[in-house]
Amino acid sequence: MYPSFRSCIDSQIHPLLDFFSKSRCVIAGNLLGLFLLAPLTVTAGELHQHIEVKMVNQQVQASFCNPAKGCSLVKPETLGLPAGQMPIDQLTGTPIYVSEFIDFPDRTAIDSPGFEGMAGEMSAGDRVRYLASGHLSHWNPEEQHWTLAPEGIQIRLAGGLDLQPDQNCGQIVCIPKSVEGFTLFNRHGISSAPSLIVGEARSDGSLHTHLDWIIESSQGLPIAPVGAYMVELQLITDHYPVPSETLWIMFNHGLPLADFQKAVAARVLQSNIDTTLADKLFNWAESNYPNFFPHASTSFIALGYYARCYQNSVCVGVKDDHIFALGGEFGADIVLLGEFSAFTVQAGF
Repeated sequence: MYPSFRSCIDSQIHPLLDFFSKSRCVIAGNLLGLFLLAPLTVTAGELHQHIEVKMVNQQVQASFCNPAKGCSLVKPETLGLPAGQMPIDQLTGTPIYVSEFIDFPDRTAIDSPGFEGMAGEMSAGDRVRYLASGHLSHWNPEEQHWTLAPEGIQIRLAGGLDLQPDQNCGQIVCIPKSVEGFTLFNRHGISSAPSLIVGEARSDGSLHTHLDWIIESSQGLPIAPVGAYMVELQLITDHYPVPSETLWIMFNHGLPLADFQKAVAARVLQSNIDTTLADKLFNWAESNYPNFFPHASTSFIALGYYARCYQNSVCVGVKDDHIFALGGEFGADIVLLGEFSAFTVQAGF
């Protein structure tokens, strides 16, 4: 895995003393040379921005960056939204930060959005970490709706790893071959490392860092279908382990800007879930399978799901045109039951 180009530029401004940072920047410089020589497929314009990170009431808060503070923000008008309307999911209120993948000779990747904290916003040396969750979502431009990503497609996120003492090499501390690990997002959820380091606050309490994202097949090939993709994160720090509110990051992969705007609009300007139809399906399931779904409570919204829970600890939820279940007979992990539209046809709606 290669470091982001911006992180290496930053390292020239804020020199790093360890060998690995220097050697990784040499690699990035070589890759940058390929970047300049190779034709790029950039279809939606520059969607580079920062996620502002600060501490509020002893909890991490992520928010849209304020350009007046010197960081980058994608204007709502670029996304086809009315002026002043930030990209926030209509149903859940979840903020959506946008980015776009770029085609390199051997991979499709990007190091945006960045994470930016202003001086004094954090404690010096405090490490910010992400918590990955959810399922990889996909906007299908032909069907014009959000669903789960195709089978065998993943987004790979590189995050920092802690350096732990190890005597296996005969030294007091053995430096690992890599100082990065990976989180994998796919339609089934999260695999590999669910939580890794985003970055470390500087001595003045500021933060500026970029992580590397790659979209690929499960075999590591750059062959993912065109569309928009979305992942889910929360942020914590070593000093403040209470997670932030959920944030979504939406990537454009090969769509013309007008089509990417449709993917944004399907989340921001309209609800991605037909809640009336979802309630009808819940009611149908309760009538036909009372042993599984006894004594329903009121439907609610949580973590992007439109859900309903029952007295036997079972919860069912709708998200991205799919039905999920958790608890009771379904176990402690979220289980994918199938397509929402297929269940509504089975129920006769």
